[in-house]
Amino acid sequence: MAFFGNPEPMFKKDTPVLRFNFGKDPNARWVLWPVFTWRVVAPVPKERKLNLFQRAVLGLARARVTAIVDVANRLMIAPDLAGLIVLELQNMALLDPMSAPTRLGLKMLDDIEEDPTEEARVGHVLSHAFGGKLWPRFLMGDLPVADVELNEDGWPILLSGSAGDPWKDRTFCVLPSGRDGVVMARPDARDVLRAARRHRKQRDYDDVDDERDVPSLQRVSFIDERPQPYLLALRARRHDSGDWMVDDPFGHGEAVDLRARLEERLDSQAGLRRWLSPLIGADPDAPTLGQLQTGAAWEVEKRLTLAIRQHDVVFERLVAMQRALLEATSQDAPLDKWDDVLVKGQRAVERALHTIYRSHRDASRSLFPVLADSDKEYNRRLLDTMAADMGFNAPLPVTLSSVRRGKVQHAEQSGGGSLRPLVVLMLLCADRENEHPLRHAGKTTPDLLHRLDALATARDRAAHDGAATWPEQVQRHVETAYVAVEALLLHR
Repeated sequence: MAFFGNPEPMFKKDTPVLRFNFGKDPNARWVLWPVFTWRVVAPVPKERKLNLFQRAVLGLARARVTAIVDVANRLMIAPDLAGLIVLELQNMALLDPMSAPTRLGLKMLDDIEEDPTEEARVGHVLSHAFGGKLWPRFLMGDLPVADVELNEDGWPILLSGSAGDPWKDRTFCVLPSGRDGVVMARPDARDVLRAARRHRKQRDYDDVDDERDVPSLQRVSFIDERPQPYLLALRARRHDSGDWMVDDPFGHGEAVDLRARLEERLDSQAGLRRWLSPLIGADPDAPTLGQLQTGAAWEVEKRLTLAIRQHDVVFERLVAMQRALLEATSQDAPLDKWDDVLVKGQRAVERALHTIYRSHRDASRSLFPVLADSDKEYNRRLLDTMAADMGFNAPLPVTLSSVRRGKVQHAEQSGGGSLRPLVVLMLLCADRENEHPLRHAGKTTPDLLHRLDALATARDRAAHDGAATWPEQVQRHVETAYVAVEALLLHR
């Protein structure tokens, strides 16, 4: 990735806007975020019009080998299969009833022999203006430039709908100031290939609304020397859990990274907190996010000592949980803020489990095949035995011992996964390693797995039912998060 010096101001009120998300939602808040787009040209294998056998049979027909038995002998396949292929080609009007090639069939052969096996495709990758990080996305074709009109102050308003049913969305623009370090970091071919691979992998896992194809790239032939600046339209809205979220612009559910970036600028970007206040339930006169952040960090250090700062990512998640707890206990806070505490508490534990797995995994051996694909009773007995051997209370809750093998596989292979699959993955890993932190936790906190399952249950209920959570229960789950991190990461 090549870095350039900070350019002249490239993001202004009239910078073109990219928009992928649509829909009428009067409660949503739109934020325009500065990004750079880099045009990429890559060779992509052309889709074959005929499969290998069809092409071979058509070629034999051109050479006047049309008898089914002769075709089968030449290709060393069964006569029934040869007859089926001939019938397919006749239905495609490439062979006539006498199995001789038609004019269309001859043209098809000529096109196959003359056409190159690859064609150049134009796509784009995006990088953040703040920091230069490349997104794991590869976009084919033209970029979707939004229709906008300017308000009385010259700021863009997003236009959508139809002439008979128009819709307008007001926006808040995050424009770099003189204090911001704008990074225009040109990606190299490896960066582009990595972004395309990650995008394809996520599309295979998620149910994505975006119909754009993500090709399987093998190499890159051209990358723009200089990018095109755009403002990317981000939709912030309420999650079913009561927490606020940012939709991934490309259809992959929640964009956690984008929400974190917005949170970082709530107090440094004038007007952003007020713009998002209907979603985050923030009183403009209440303590600032920075003040709550400082208080939350102090509480986490008080509970777990400064040793927790050795694990930066886990520390950040715990601070987010504690900050949400401070917000929930503030005067006039809505009850659904307690659900936000559960969300962040579960994320903190998940990050701790990720940290342990990365440091103890054996890349040469997969763990998930130990589980049966469809025999739940076998998996239940296996996991109960492992837990008991490590000192945990057994049997495990059914919701934990019945986690599907596919979810454990996803957690192992993708670096993702939610709380229960990660707990099962830790059990499988600890079963192979006598000094695994989970074994130490079993000796000191035998009810830990039951408590983590209860946390996951409370988090799921809050997310799916949308019901406010009792503060006493949330306080108990916050303590579970602290106990889990301490037992797993800070054991002596």
